Amino acid sequence: MKFLSLRLGFILISVALATLTRTEVRGDDWVFYSGSAQEQPQGATLRDWYGLNRIKPVAKGEAKIRHFFDQNSVASSTPFPGGTVRVWEKAVLQRETKGYEEAKAEIEKEEEKRLKRKISVLDYAWIFPMAVNRAAKEVTTLYKIDCDSKKFFILEGNCYDKAGQRMTREATFDMKLWLPIQPGTVMDVLAKEVCK
Repeated sequence: MKFLSLRLGFILISVALATLTRTEVRGDDWVFYSGSAQEQPQGATLRDWYGLNRIKPVAKGEAKIRHFFDQNSVASSTPFPGGTVRVWEKAVLQRETKGYEEAKAEIEKEEEKRLKRKISVLDYAWIFPMAVNRAAKEVTTLYKIDCDSKKFFILEGNCYDKAGQRMTREATFDMKLWLPIQPGTVMDVLAKEVCK
């Protein structure tokens, strides 16, 4: 029981810190490079950070998500073609969303009605990701791309609501997990843009 309350306390403190501390990742020079038809993550997961490596590009007018990269963030390991490149990518959902607090309150009411009881502190562990998914408007991801081997890994991911408030930040992904870039995907389009 003591372990459970310590774990719950850690989760609540992490959520509070993530909500209160906001760093700007926004660049001055976001360039549209692709659209995709995937509307939002499915289920109660926060974000499928590796989704760009599976989804196919679509025309801007058909896009449910528009993808941009920050030209000011492109940092190459070499002045010559090849090497590795770091770049911030931004995915903007083309749908109306609610702010995080509004989405959380809405989900609380829905779940109280469904469960026929008041929401407890323990319930917030599974309500939080549902609220983030419902409120998500923009996701920024810092990628490292190996232009020679056509592989990538993720350094950081952030999820923002419609007011630009950061709801989640995930960092220190496994840097040994270099994934091959799948041809014909949105990630392939991004790699071609930044590896020029």
